[in-house]
Amino acid sequence: MIYKWLLALTILCLPTAVMASDHYVSPEGGATWGESTKIETPCSLVTANRHVMAGDTVHLLGGEYTSYISPVSGGQSEEKRIVFTAANGDTVSISDTRYAIHLVRKSYITVEGIHFTNCHQFLILQNGHYNNILNCSFDRNKYETTWMGSWVHDSSTYNRITGCTFSRFGWVQDGDDKGAILDIGYDTSTTDATDYNVIEDNIFYFGGHHILHICGKYNITRGNYFHNEPWMDVDEGGGSGNRNAMTIGPMAERNLFENNRFAFAGKPPDDNGANGLVVRSPKNIVRRNMSYANSAGGIAFASMTVSIPTDNHIYFNTVYHNGYDERVDHFWQGGITFGNWGNGTMPGNIVINNIMHDNKNGNSTGGYGDAGPQTIENNWMDEGDPLFRDARVPSDTSDSSMPDFRLQENSPCIDKGIFLTEITSASATGTVFTVDNAGFFFDGWGIPGETGDTVQLEGQTDTAVIVNVDYEGKTITVGTALTWSQGQGLSLTYSGSAPDLGAHEFGEGKVSVDGTKDLPGTPP
Repeated sequence: MIYKWLLALTILCLPTAVMASDHYVSPEGGATWGESTKIETPCSLVTANRHVMAGDTVHLLGGEYTSYISPVSGGQSEEKRIVFTAANGDTVSISDTRYAIHLVRKSYITVEGIHFTNCHQFLILQNGHYNNILNCSFDRNKYETTWMGSWVHDSSTYNRITGCTFSRFGWVQDGDDKGAILDIGYDTSTTDATDYNVIEDNIFYFGGHHILHICGKYNITRGNYFHNEPWMDVDEGGGSGNRNAMTIGPMAERNLFENNRFAFAGKPPDDNGANGLVVRSPKNIVRRNMSYANSAGGIAFASMTVSIPTDNHIYFNTVYHNGYDERVDHFWQGGITFGNWGNGTMPGNIVINNIMHDNKNGNSTGGYGDAGPQTIENNWMDEGDPLFRDARVPSDTSDSSMPDFRLQENSPCIDKGIFLTEITSASATGTVFTVDNAGFFFDGWGIPGETGDTVQLEGQTDTAVIVNVDYEGKTITVGTALTWSQGQGLSLTYSGSAPDLGAHEFGEGKVSVDGTKDLPGTPP
């Protein structure tokens, strides 16, 4: 009998599992946390921040909130996230607060579908991991005192910012442009390992000194539209418009920029102009991007005291109509520029298979100072009209569909690319081989949801997905077997006899000459 009693006591003393639940909040909510499981009795956002636990979903009812998202607890896993989301498609705004989202040492939190305006700072992720910020908007700084509008830092990893809009964070003070829309890491830190983050399918516009800094390793910037033209009268609190994106810092290395648009970077208060993308760190992959109508160069390399851009791989980009601001020093006009202010040469950068067309003062310029030896070859440099589908630069800078850089079917840039590297392994069939240069390729870098490059050998139609790249050993592992010959070319997947030049592979049935027919396979 005593054993039964002890068994019952043991069961009673076991910790009970906390069940995940849905809760509702509203700007006027006054219910307790327990009562907020019903939509009719919402609590406040302050109450939700204090009580939400792993697995809970907080539904924000429509209206204007004056407190921000800053939960005391974090999620525990992908299956036990904390979610803050707009309820039932309601319009939810958080305004005039110190922060918009403030996550310090919190992980596995999702924030989705919320508008944030006129905050002192917006998204702050400090030493946080696996957080997702989805389909939100962040607009206008409240004060002109804090440099980073949004900041992912302190060794934050595996976070995703997707489908968001960031705008109007910056100002001019004493003739100098100030403020940044989003920094990933810290540009002078030697310890902030903010790595493996994904910035994808966002719109960024109207910043101060710059829009985006990437200061860590293995971060992905993909499918975004950046434009940073002068955006408001300075006397009304506006920013001057300057650079779009940069990678810089002693911790910055081997980041991926692909399928982005970098456009309309404005002229800052000085005379240097602004570039679409500035590369100031080593071993990055820059491909399939479109950089156009920037006041200075489309893509710029610059050696700095904190980092020097060596061994970068710049390929399959379209760089068009940059450098036409007459106020800009001629050193910085052109398609691609190099700047050395006495910090050291920047050798070993590879610039191939790009279309550089209609850029002021040439398509590849020396810039300033000694850059050191580079590999700049097989680029289209004003050798005639590349025959884009529609090269008109829109007067409406919010239009991310123009120019349309897809190639017409009679473009001279089709099948004119060289293969990125060669197989150095002995001829064989298998899934592991060595190459002359593995730095062109991406294997997903262990980021959840990411897939490695699809590659194709010269003269073959078979393709395979890369599952591992050993950069130092120059070894590539693919998921399905290929048959290769030593010396055979390797590139990203292509159609025709060779890769095309520029940001878009013409591919299978892309577009007719008159531009009237979009066929399957046409890129957006």
